Amino acid sequence: MNFKQKRDSFRMLTAVSLTAIALSSAPAFAQAAPPPPAENETIGLEDIIVQARKVNENLQDVPVAVTAFTGESLEAQGAIRVQDIANFTPGLYIRSGSNSPAGITVALRGQFQNDTLATLDPSVGTYVDGVYWARAYGLNTTLLDISSVQVLKGPQGTLFGRNTTGGAMLINSNDPRLGEFSGKLSATYGRFNEFEPTAVVNIPIGDKVAIRLAGKRFSRDGYTTNSVPANTASAVTAVTTAVARRPVGGNLDGLKLDNRDRWQARGKLLIQPTDNLSLLFSGEYFKMDEAAPSRNLVYTTRAFSGANSTYNTAATSGTFVGILNGNPPASATAPGLAILATEAARLAAGGRITANNEIPYVYAKTQTYNFTGALDTSFGQAKLIASYRKVSANAGFDLDGSAYPIHFTESQQELKQQSAELQFTGKMFGDAVDFAAGAFVFHENGFDQSISITVPALNPVTSHFWGYIDNDSIGVYGQATWHLNDKLSLTGGLRYSVDDKGLETRSNNFNRTSGLTTCAVVAGVPAFSAGEIVDPIQCAFKRRDSFGGWSYTASVDYKLNDDILVYAKTAKGFRSGGQNLRAPNTASFIPFAPEVAYSYEVGFKGEFLDNRVRLNVAAYTSDVNGIQRSTLVSVPPVPPATVPGTATLLGNAGKARIRGLEAELTAVLFEGFTVQASGALVDPKYVRYSDLTGDRSFERFSGVFKKQYSLAADYTTPVGNSARINLHVDYSWRSKVPLDIYNYAPNPENNAIVAATTGPALGLLGARASVEFLDRFEIGVFARNITNEREYVQNQLVAPVGYISATYNEPRTYGVTASVEF
Repeated sequence: MNFKQKRDSFRMLTAVSLTAIALSSAPAFAQAAPPPPAENETIGLEDIIVQARKVNENLQDVPVAVTAFTGESLEAQGAIRVQDIANFTPGLYIRSGSNSPAGITVALRGQFQNDTLATLDPSVGTYVDGVYWARAYGLNTTLLDISSVQVLKGPQGTLFGRNTTGGAMLINSNDPRLGEFSGKLSATYGRFNEFEPTAVVNIPIGDKVAIRLAGKRFSRDGYTTNSVPANTASAVTAVTTAVARRPVGGNLDGLKLDNRDRWQARGKLLIQPTDNLSLLFSGEYFKMDEAAPSRNLVYTTRAFSGANSTYNTAATSGTFVGILNGNPPASATAPGLAILATEAARLAAGGRITANNEIPYVYAKTQTYNFTGALDTSFGQAKLIASYRKVSANAGFDLDGSAYPIHFTESQQELKQQSAELQFTGKMFGDAVDFAAGAFVFHENGFDQSISITVPALNPVTSHFWGYIDNDSIGVYGQATWHLNDKLSLTGGLRYSVDDKGLETRSNNFNRTSGLTTCAVVAGVPAFSAGEIVDPIQCAFKRRDSFGGWSYTASVDYKLNDDILVYAKTAKGFRSGGQNLRAPNTASFIPFAPEVAYSYEVGFKGEFLDNRVRLNVAAYTSDVNGIQRSTLVSVPPVPPATVPGTATLLGNAGKARIRGLEAELTAVLFEGFTVQASGALVDPKYVRYSDLTGDRSFERFSGVFKKQYSLAADYTTPVGNSARINLHVDYSWRSKVPLDIYNYAPNPENNAIVAATTGPALGLLGARASVEFLDRFEIGVFARNITNEREYVQNQLVAPVGYISATYNEPRTYGVTASVEF
C-alpha cells in the first residue's frame, strides 16, 4: 500500500492524531476546561493497570503499545471467547486453527502463525496467569472470571521474549481475596438454545487463606443444517482404524452442525502467611466436544502447471466426482467440475446449510496447574511461577465441504509442558532505576499426528504424519529503566534464549487395498504388513536441532507534562526454528530457521480535560528476517495411487517489511456516557522471498487485513435510589483479508482463486442493555452480529486436489442474562 496514494484510508487516524497535537497544548484548553465535578462526583476515566514490564503500572506511564480490557468491559462488549478480543484490539486478528478448531491462530501487526503444529511456535505468545502456553489447543475457550486481558504489541524483546516477534497476549483471572466472602451466579439463555450458567465464589479461611472457585458450562445447538443425499458415502472405510471416531452411520441429511459443548472450571488457593509472602496455587480444567466446524465448497480448479510448482493446481476433485457419477475416466473431469460448481453455487445461496459427507468433530481436554510464590524484599519482589499443562485433542472433518468423499483429514495431539520462571523486580539507587530480571526454563513432550484420505476411489493410500516432540528451552533476561529526571527516562534490556528441539518422525503411507505400509522419511525399508499403524517403529527417524538468539529492548520516553507521554522504542524479537513434522520424504525432513524481527516504534499517550479524554497513538515499522511460513504442497503419488497427495511444509521467507499505525481514543462526554474509538492500518510487504521453486515475493500475507476500526458507546444512569440502567453498543469493522497465499498471475484462474480465498470486508454490530438493582441483581439482554453478516472467514485452497473450501462467520445470536452477586 502506498501511503500517499491511500490517504482516504488514513482519515480517521489522521483526525485522531491531529486531535492529539491540539490537546497536547494544555494552556490552550485551560479556559475551555469543564467546571470541576461536584464533591464526591467522579466522571473521569479510571486508571488502567497493566503488567507490560512485569509489575503493576498505569497504562499511560508505560512506553509500550498496549490494548487492555477489564473483565467488566469484556462482559459489556459481549466477549465470550478469547477470539472476541480481536474485535476491539487494533492490529489483532484471531481465528480458529486450520487443522484443529480447538486451537487458535493469532495475527498481530502483520505477524501471523498460519498453523498450529506442535513444531511451529507462535509469533504472538499467550500468557495465562503469568504462564506461557506453548500450544494453542484449548485456547479457543470461553472467558471465565477474568480480571484483565492485555495485548502487548510488537516484539517484546526482553521480558516476554520467547516467541513473541509479533507481540504477547496476557490473560489474567481473578485471584482469591483475603477476608471476603463473595460470589456471583449468572445464567444466559439465547438463540439456538444457547445456555451458559456460571458460578464464582470467594471463600475466606481465617485472615491468611482464601479460596476462589469458578465454573462455567457453555452449550448451544447447531446452527447449520447438513443438506446431502441419503446415500452420501464416507471417505473413512472399514479398514481405516487410525481415526479417533468412526463415521456417523445412516442418513446424514438434516443433521445440525456447529454446536457448542464446553465445560470450564478453575480453582485458586491463596495463602499469605506473612505480610510480605504470598503462595498462590491454581488448577484449571477445560473440555470441548462439538460437531464442528462445518465447511462449504467454494470453488474447484482446473489443472495448471507453471514455472513455479508451488502454484500448480489440479482438477483431481472434478475427475473423481465425474467418475462417481458414471463418466469414463478419460472424460470425467469436465462433468465433474460442472457438478461441483453447481454444488458450490447451491451452498453459497443456501443460508445456514452445508453439505458434509463426514460429520465434523472437535475434541479437546486441557488441565493446567500453576504455583506462584511472591516474596517482598528490601530491594523489591522475588517471584517464582511454576506450571504443568497437559493437552489432549483431536479433530476430524470433511475438508472439501461437499457431499462427495473428496478429502477427509484428522489430527490428534497429546502434549505436556512444564515451565518455571524466577523473576526479580524492584528499584535501585532510591527511585532512580526500576529493574526486572529473571530466568525461564521450559520442557515439552508428546505427539502430534494427522491422517489424510483423498479421492479414495483413485487413491487407496492413507497418509500418516506422526511426530514425537521433545523440546527444551531456557532463557535469561534483564531490563532496567533509568529515570534521569521527573520527565526523561531511558530503558534497556537483553534476553538470551536457547531452544533445543527433538523430533522423531514415523510418518508412513498405508495402502488400504493391499494392507501394506511404506515409510515416508526413512529410505530402504521394504513395504511391510502390520495393519494400519499410525506410528510403526520401522519408520522411526530422529533428529535434534538447537536454536539460540539474542533479543533486546531499548526506549526513551519523555513526559511533556503530567498527562502526556511520548516515546521512541526499538526491539528485536526471536522466534525459534523447528522441524518439519509433516515431511512427506527425506528431502523435506530438514529444519526451518529462527525468525528474527526488528521493530522501530514511536508513540504518544495522553489524557486531557481532567482525565475525561484518553488518546494513545503508535506508529511502527518492522523488518522480519527468515519469516516462517507453512505451505500446502503436492506429494508424488504412492503406487498404486495415480493422483498426488498433500503435505504441509514449513520454511523461511527471505525478508518482510511491515509498517503500521494504531490509535485508541476514549472519552467521557458527560457523566455516565463514555465513547471509544480505535483504528489500525497495516502495510505488509515481502522484500525478498524465494525457495527452490523460484520467486515467491508476490504472495499475499494470509490473515493480515490492512484496515480496521471499532466504535463503542456506554451509558449508565441511576433510576431512583436502588436501580441503574446500563446500555452498550459496539461496531467493529475490518477490510477484506487474504485467507490464503495464492497469487500467481500466469494461471488463467488466478483472479478467480484470489477472489475465492479473500475474505470480504466484515462489520459486526453488537449491543447489550441491563438493569441493576439493590447493588446485587442484574438482568440484561444482548445481541451479537445484529446485521447477520455471514461472510466466509476461513478459506483454504488445497491446490494438489483442486478445490477451495471455507467456513462461515457465526450468525446473529441474542439472549437474556440474569445474575446475582453476594
